[in-house]
Amino acid sequence: MMKYAKFLMIFVFSIVTLTACSGDSESSSEKILKVAKDTELASMDQHIATDGLSFEVIAATIEGLYTSDADGNAIPAIAKSYDVSEDGLVYTFHLREDAKWSNGDPVTANDFVYAWRRLVDPNTASEYAFIMDVAGVKNAASVNAGEASLEELGVKAVDDSTLEVTLALPVPYFLQLMTFPSFFPMNEAFVTEKGADYAQSPDGLLANGPFKMTEWTQGHSFKVEKNDSYYDKGNVNIDGIEYKIMKDSQTAALEFESGNLDVVRLAGEIVDLYKENEAFTLIHEGYLWYIAPNEQLEELQNVNLRQALGRAVNKEQLTETVLNDGSTVANFIVPVTLATGPDGKDFRETSPNDYMTYDVAVAQEYWEKAKEELGIETLTLELLFEDTDSMKKCAEFIQSELQTNLPGLTIELKSQPKKNRLELMRAGDYQLGITRWGPDYADPTTYLDMFITGGSNNYPNYSSEEYDTLMNSIGKGDLVYDIEARWEAMKEAEELLIARDAAALPMYQQGNTYLIDQQVKGIETHSVGVPFIYKNVTIEE
Repeated sequence: MMKYAKFLMIFVFSIVTLTACSGDSESSSEKILKVAKDTELASMDQHIATDGLSFEVIAATIEGLYTSDADGNAIPAIAKSYDVSEDGLVYTFHLREDAKWSNGDPVTANDFVYAWRRLVDPNTASEYAFIMDVAGVKNAASVNAGEASLEELGVKAVDDSTLEVTLALPVPYFLQLMTFPSFFPMNEAFVTEKGADYAQSPDGLLANGPFKMTEWTQGHSFKVEKNDSYYDKGNVNIDGIEYKIMKDSQTAALEFESGNLDVVRLAGEIVDLYKENEAFTLIHEGYLWYIAPNEQLEELQNVNLRQALGRAVNKEQLTETVLNDGSTVANFIVPVTLATGPDGKDFRETSPNDYMTYDVAVAQEYWEKAKEELGIETLTLELLFEDTDSMKKCAEFIQSELQTNLPGLTIELKSQPKKNRLELMRAGDYQLGITRWGPDYADPTTYLDMFITGGSNNYPNYSSEEYDTLMNSIGKGDLVYDIEARWEAMKEAEELLIARDAAALPMYQQGNTYLIDQQVKGIETHSVGVPFIYKNVTIEE
């Protein structure tokens, strides 16, 4: 038996060696970045996508008017320059004449007009339609509400290479918003031809950016390759990116050690195993995770119950022991290092950081009040979360904390793939849900706007006339023109939302630990907008 095993090993090794030697030498010299992701790719349609991974891959294949540099600054992409009127309301973008789609069509101003109208078209039902109004584009909200025609949106093609955008009011972060995928162009003829098949497979996609999608096995893997039609292809130094969906970080780490992956996210107890590894990398991200209590459920309409739930979880233990990935405690909804105010200081530096701190005694006081008001002694709630390895551990810890610290409360766990989790939360078909939000632009309203009554990302189904009035004054009222007063009003809004109403129960601001192969350079990470940009990646020999 030993002799047979030895012979078999020699035989297999010989076959592998011969196969490798007889392979395509050109293929073996390709520089492919191999990345592990712990969630599935939800959508490649920039008007349907809502998650970081989808935006990351869309941004690898499509460019908008602007993109981001390594420091997060907006820099020209399809727009080579722009002019702006003295009142800050009319932007005229001059487009590159060498930008092409991967089918050879030129990228024109009409590609932006079509895409922007599609975003706010009520028939598209995009959850990101609101961002056109955030950008201040004239008539965006009215068009999306069906009260104005698509043609009344403040965007027009002056000619093929000139795009004119009219705003309803000045927006200081307008150019930065142009780096976000929702504002990217679309080839109208191609999208119309593909119909329902658009963005459902590589054949249903066009690219005008550094890469184009060539493979997509739903739930398993996908691949992008260098786009030969890209105007700046000479500065793209890798041949493609292979993504593998691996929900277990330990398995992914082993694949990294075997040389089968270049970029792997670590989580939980295995983080400590790699802290001394030269490939160990800590990345601070803008994602803020919170528990959304669905106020459509009668019990969760009780503010004392929500306050009890938000204060009964030991977040320090959650971040340092359970997650162990560089994440930090959050007792607020606007994250650290998101935006700088008129005083030159970070929003969190001059705002309270203790809106919802862990305190068992206080949590139990709220719990007793809630039980009395609801006329109950026991309560069962279901906690929805996505099926990654790290989130499973997170949910189990939260379950234990809530059941231990709030006697009489039972938490049942419901695990779902991320796409399903989001669908359930959008439909309001859940009770408690662990979710996150990543900033689309560097202003606190990217978080605060979510909780306006009827908002597409208002998962708690929170509704407060006082909050809505305050947010309207911040976004469209007189405060738009008073920078200091606007900043103070946003602090007031956060306090109302979290400290008083406990509409969202913040848990932690995400920090991620990665293993990144030392031969890989130039991966750009951003806490605002598109999380990873790969255009400038190099792989050393």
